[in-house]
Amino acid sequence: MTDSQSAIFVVGAQGTVGHRLVTRLTDRGQVVRAGTRTPDDHDGPSGAEAVRFDYLDADTWAPALRDADRAFVLAPPDTAAYARLPSFLETVPDAGVERTVLMTAMGVDQAPDEMPLRRAELTLMDGPLDATILRPNWFMQNFLTFWRGMIEADGVMRLPAGDAATSFVDAGDIAAVAEAALLDAGHAGEAYTLTGPEAHTYHEAAEILSDAWGRDIRYEPVSDEEAFEILTTAGLDEDYAEMLIGLFQNVQAGHAARVTETVEAATGRVPRSLAEFAEAAADAWS
Repeated sequence: MTDSQSAIFVVGAQGTVGHRLVTRLTDRGQVVRAGTRTPDDHDGPSGAEAVRFDYLDADTWAPALRDADRAFVLAPPDTAAYARLPSFLETVPDAGVERTVLMTAMGVDQAPDEMPLRRAELTLMDGPLDATILRPNWFMQNFLTFWRGMIEADGVMRLPAGDAATSFVDAGDIAAVAEAALLDAGHAGEAYTLTGPEAHTYHEAAEILSDAWGRDIRYEPVSDEEAFEILTTAGLDEDYAEMLIGLFQNVQAGHAARVTETVEAATGRVPRSLAEFAEAAADAWS
C-alpha cells in the first residue's frame, strides 16, 4: 500500500454480496482488506488482503480496520454476532474510517428501535461518519443457496410467504450500489431500498426458474410453525430461524412487493430481472 492510498475494509468478503463487491473494487484498483474469521483459509476474490475479523472478538476490530478510511459492513448470519453489530459500529470512527456503507434489509426502518439491525442503522446515522444504508429486498441468489436444498430434494420450495409478491434483487446490483456509495460523492446520509425491476409471487418465481433451468419447480406456502421446523431441521439456530420468519411476515403483509428505481439511479443501469438471473444461473444446475 502506498502512503497516498488508504484501504476499504469489507465485512463478509466471501459472501454473496461481499464477494461481488470486492471484485468490483479491486478491478478499479482499490486496496481492499477482507475481514474474515479465518484469514488463512480465505478463498475470496484475488487482490484483497485477508485480515482476521470476528464480531465476537472485539480485539480483532481495530487491527482489521487499520489503514482503512472506508468500510462496508453487514450483519452476520449468526444471532450472537448479529447482536454485536451496533457495538462494532460505535468503534469505527475511532479507527480512522470516514465513510461507511451498512447493508441491512428492506423494511428495517419500520422495525422497533431495539432490534439489532435497526439499532445498527440508528448508531450509524447518529454518528459522525459519512454513512449510507442499503436495504435490499430478498436476494435472487437465495434460490441457489438457502432454497436450493428444497429444489434439489423434490422440486418444492416450502416457505411462509403466502401468495404475496416480492421484488427480488440481484446481489450483483446490490454490490454495484455499494461500490458507488463507497467511491462516489453524493451518497452520504442516504438510505436506499434496493429492489429488482418487478415483483413476483413465489408461484411465479417457480415458473420462471422452471423454464430457465429445465426443472419442475413448485412453491408450497407453509405456516410459520412449519417453516420454523423446516429451518431448524436444516441447521439454523432457533433465534435466526425466528428472525427469518419475521421477515417473511413482512412478505405476507405485502411489504416486499414495492419496486424502487434506486439501483438505476445509483448505477446508471436497469437492475437485472428474475428471468435474466435465472438464465444466467442455468449452468449451476447442469
